[in-house]
Parts: sequence; C-alpha cells; structure tokens
Amino acid sequence: MDPTPTCVLLTRGVSPGFAAAQRTEDDGGAPLSSSVASAEHEKLVDKLRPHAGRVVAVDADEKHPDCVFVEDCVVALPSRGFFACNPHVTRRGEVAAVVGAAMGVSWPDVGPMFLRGLASEREGERIEGGDVLYVSGGRDTAHHYLVGVGNRSNAAGADALRTALRKCAIAAGALYEPMEESTLFLVHEVDLAGTEWLHLKSALTWAPDVGFVASDPACPVLERALACLDGCEATDANRMRDPAVIVPRVAANVLALPGNVVFAHPDAAEAIRARGAERGVVVVDAEQPELARADGALTCCAVVLDPDFRWGPNY
Repeated sequence: MDPTPTCVLLTRGVSPGFAAAQRTEDDGGAPLSSSVASAEHEKLVDKLRPHAGRVVAVDADEKHPDCVFVEDCVVALPSRGFFACNPHVTRRGEVAAVVGAAMGVSWPDVGPMFLRGLASEREGERIEGGDVLYVSGGRDTAHHYLVGVGNRSNAAGADALRTALRKCAIAAGALYEPMEESTLFLVHEVDLAGTEWLHLKSALTWAPDVGFVASDPACPVLERALACLDGCEATDANRMRDPAVIVPRVAANVLALPGNVVFAHPDAAEAIRARGAERGVVVVDAEQPELARADGALTCCAVVLDPDFRWGPNY
C-alpha cells in the first residue's frame, strides 16, 4: 500500500428513513434497521480510512432512504473528472448533494475535481453508478467502462457517459491528432435483459491484478461482459482473459482502491488473495449484512476520487 495515499473516498451517511429503502426481494426478516446499518457503515468507513488521504462524508437525508449508496450518483473519470448520473426517479433527489461534495474536492498540488458531464432526464438518459464497471486497458485502449443496460440504466445513459469522457479528455488535452478517441477509452454496453440482477456490479466486479470476480463461471452477465471486451488487449493488470475468480453469490462485489488494495466480503477474501498474491494485492475483509438486505454491496457505499487516475496506457 502507498504509505501516503492521496485518494479521496466520497461516502454518505445512512438515512434515518433507511427502513423504506428499495429492495429487490423481501427476505422475510425483521424490518430494515437504520441504527444497525449506520453502525455497519461506520465500521466500513473506519476500515477504509487508512487507505485514503481523506474521507468526505455527505450528510444523510431522511427523505432519501437509499442515500448511503452514494456510487449511484457519480462516476469517477480520468484526470480529476467526474460524471453526474440520473438514477431511478425515487433517487434523483440524492444527486445534487453528492455532486456538490465531489466538486468541493481538491488537492493542493494538482487542483480540483471537475464535473465533465451529466445524464439528462429530459433526454431520457438513465444511468446509475452501480451499473458502471471500470476495467483498465492496454496499449490499444487505455480505459474501459462497462455499462449494464436494460434495468436501472439505458443505452442513452451509456452514451451520456461517452460524451462526458470525451469532454474530460479534451479538457485534459488528451485528444489530439493522430491519437483516436478509442485509444483512450471505450464504453461497452452489457445487456442485463433477462437477468435477475439489479445492477451490473451486483453480478460481477473487477480489480487490478485480480481480474473479474463473479459467483458463477457461466453467469450470462459475465459472458456478455467478456464478449464486449473480445479483441481488446489483455495485460498482467487487467487479466481479462484469465478465468474469473468464482466466489459465493453474496460476495461477488469487491471494491478496489489505489495501492493494490481490494476490499472483499470474507467469503471471497481467500480466493482473491490466492489470485493476487504474486502481484502484491492486499485484501481487506469487509461486510455489511444489514445494508446487503437493501441490495447494498461494498462498492455502493464509496466513490474513489484518485488524482493519479490519468489518461494514457501506462496508468
């Protein structure tokens, strides 16, 4: 781990109204508990804190039961850019506070974060950060963004992300002749139609030097994601041609931080350590069972803003 991490982790507190959070299925247990979820979230943030330069916590909002799931509001882009999402109608009121917090992040040596684009409700652009999975590229394309479409996000939302990445690259001076846009980034749409998953990152995630993490080697979402990347360069870091790390269903969501740190559910930690051992991956066990009852996973609760996340194949 970098002894002086510079990344900022954007988080948000648990709403006092968490009991009304959206759920894909009722587990038949007791009602959701805001106090239990808050204790879990605080424990997770305490574990995250040593691996970040700062943690920026947005105040919880009683009117928005799902507000702790901050990743659905913004997506981090290279060169200190970020993209504002347009989530489900019940959650649109969460976005402004998170965008404001991201815009307030700055580093003394490199400068502030920049809002480089936003999805428009008027244009029918629906997208949630839980559907946006970053995968590092190679010499052909530096950065890949997989977007799950068909449930909480759509193709217009994926296109809004493309536009934001394009603006981000131009603002950073990275788009110039003879370099083509596809050398910098590709946004791939992964069809979630006919699957049970709320978000793309409910089905699978990815981490540097680990590769894809999923609960079933025959998962149709994994198969579709890999098909999107067919022909793209595999590297020692992205390991996109390696078999996915297979873990129990509840554990397929991992959170990657700078410094080769991966937060993983205890049921997935051993398999991920085995995969990343020779590459120096540090695995931190973490779980949040009460938040999981509301379809909340590790990536849901933190957005990583990394000033060293740049354009170029050497990132």
